Amino acid sequence: MVDDLFLFVDRSDAGEQLADKLYDDPLIKETSKDELLVLSIPRGGVVVGAAIAQALQCPHDVVIARKIGFPGQRELAIGAMAEDGTVILSPYVTGWHELKDDYVKQKEEQVKTKIASHINKFRHGRSPDLQSKTVIVVDDGIATGETMKAAVVWMTSQEPSQRPNKVIVAAPICSLPAAREFAELADKLVCLSMPERFWAVGQFYWNFDQVDDEEVMKYLLPSSHLLPS
Repeated sequence: MVDDLFLFVDRSDAGEQLADKLYDDPLIKETSKDELLVLSIPRGGVVVGAAIAQALQCPHDVVIARKIGFPGQRELAIGAMAEDGTVILSPYVTGWHELKDDYVKQKEEQVKTKIASHINKFRHGRSPDLQSKTVIVVDDGIATGETMKAAVVWMTSQEPSQRPNKVIVAAPICSLPAAREFAELADKLVCLSMPERFWAVGQFYWNFDQVDDEEVMKYLLPSSHLLPS
């Protein structure tokens, strides 16, 4: 049994709980299954997204967005980059810290290379079909929200003929400041909890082990054996 201090046993548990809420959401109910698409942010978001896609019986794929780390503090993001190279910078971090341009440019090049690698590895280089879809963008939690924001901005800035019909941001846990942003940025935000005291996504999980690339690819299989039947 999960400790009272934690909301979720692990990412699979969080995904199943979030899937129950999405399943009953009016916007989901009015959308046909062939118009639904779950896009998860690797790596941890893919475990959550797989449970959602199974519950909704819809396709599951990845959207690649990666954070740009603060000097000496990898977990603190100064911003994030989307698939097309669009960079979203955090006003909270950049407003309080002066960052050298050469550092930011160097990190952007590194992140761009990593994004290209993940697109090749997880999607075999192809682009997701977003046209007229109701896309559910999933992560295992949203702290500052820069990574999710980069993914949503990338999708909603596509050419009209390639743009999703609706974009739903879904996460088990979300900070209050990020929730306010996504309420305006996306068509809908669906999350299970928005606690006032929010330090890191992992604080709400009993098990928040790292997810490796091989595990991501297993969860992207059409009938993954890692999911309960």
